[in-house]
Amino acid sequence: MVMFVFISMLISIGILWLMFYLAKQRESTLQRKYQLLIDLRQLLFLCRQHRSITHQALALGQRRDTELSELHDTLYDNSNHLIAIAHFDNKPMYRVLQIKLKALIKEWPEHSVARNQMMHGKTIRHCMFLMDEVMLAWLVESNREDLSDEYHINWQQVIDAMDALTQLRISIDEMDTQDGRIRLQHYSEVVRRRINQLALISPLTVASPSCSAALHSLSELHDHPAFQIEAGAMYQITSDISLSISHVYDQMLSDLTESLYIPLPKLAIA
Repeated sequence: MVMFVFISMLISIGILWLMFYLAKQRESTLQRKYQLLIDLRQLLFLCRQHRSITHQALALGQRRDTELSELHDTLYDNSNHLIAIAHFDNKPMYRVLQIKLKALIKEWPEHSVARNQMMHGKTIRHCMFLMDEVMLAWLVESNREDLSDEYHINWQQVIDAMDALTQLRISIDEMDTQDGRIRLQHYSEVVRRRINQLALISPLTVASPSCSAALHSLSELHDHPAFQIEAGAMYQITSDISLSISHVYDQMLSDLTESLYIPLPKLAIA
């Protein structure tokens, strides 16, 4: 009888230890995914900041070398931290991102204004796709099909908006030609429609003053062929819209992480 009680206690202790171990493993996995999202959204913000500063340098000759040097160090530190905390199998993806960042930092002075915009846009998209990878894996592991289905639908709308914005940016470089102007007007309307669709996901973002003003300009450009606008103003419009798309996606992520774990913190912009 004593032996039976002793064995039962050992089994109970073993089960409790296993439950504790699995809970710790799950918490560690959740914390890693959560931290990856935090770091990636911060890196995305830094890439936008880098695009803005380098655009001013290339388009207006306004050099901010000290600020750029500090920003480059922060980009390196952030990408190194991503590689350090990523799962072993996923580290190559983050090393590729770091390689792109290094190329961006080194080569931007040699780029035209248009190419600088495009290269930064690709890096920003890369960050968002990595965030998508993290979120998809998280949803699969959580077995929340309801959240997964909604996320897939919303993510596709975000991607469609990003693709349309890319085409609009490409058309800016040739907006002084007749064919280029036609493409600019066409993609202005496409982008406007795509962004209005995102209002179903995050109405406050699309209704913000900067996004509303950008959409109004695109509407004017499409509806009035004689509407005059400079390339610099168009790039600013695309930057405002790009930021709005990121805010929509960030809202999606915040809602999901709150359902699965804890809400994302406010973005550190200092």
